[in-house]
Amino acid sequence: MTHWITYSEPSASRLAALLSTMGHQALCEPVTQIDRLLLAEAMPDARPDLIIALSQHAVSAYLENYNKPTHAGALVLAIGPATAAGLIEHGGLRVRVSDPANSEGLLAMSDIAALQRHQTVWLLTGEGGRDMVEQSLSGRCQLIRYNLYRRKARLPALASQISFKAIWVGSIHGLQQVEAGVASLKIDRQSTMLVASSERIANYARGLGWTNPAVCEAFDLEATQQICARIDNGG
Repeated sequence: MTHWITYSEPSASRLAALLSTMGHQALCEPVTQIDRLLLAEAMPDARPDLIIALSQHAVSAYLENYNKPTHAGALVLAIGPATAAGLIEHGGLRVRVSDPANSEGLLAMSDIAALQRHQTVWLLTGEGGRDMVEQSLSGRCQLIRYNLYRRKARLPALASQISFKAIWVGSIHGLQQVEAGVASLKIDRQSTMLVASSERIANYARGLGWTNPAVCEAFDLEATQQICARIDNGG
């Protein structure tokens, strides 16, 4: 039986490698296509008081196209370890990671609580998605939102006879795309384990009829081992 990883890259390959070390077969077939967006103007040279990164796709776009030497030393709040990874590897920025890895965890950080109206904050994100962080910070600081990518739906042409041991999803958008293929792929929501990256996504899945979704917030070896043990034991 196969683990279907619906994440986009590089998360998909990273998770597949972890599963492979544990002897599991994984199929990397994203249900979301990521398209980079070009900003109408380059980001300012002046370093902001704070940068908030809401996804690793936004981080990649920023580091490849918009990061400047004058931004060195800026404080970046990353929404979870996967988002923080590229920033830490790049170096030159002070990175702090929210725990838990969601909007609520990020907004609870002390750096957010200490914001003042005159401070400049850059929000690195994509089009659509949750606007919880933007809505919470609007009016509390000089907030500038940068949409650095766009998600597009992608339903891969998978063979209907594939037996899925588990389906790994990383967003509500991704789960909705999986739902679009439930009938054609003959996926049984009661017998197939759905592994969500947050409790919010798991709750959404329950509302769609998934019997027993699991939550794996961080793709470290221990967390993945625990989830796989649960899957192997029938949920």
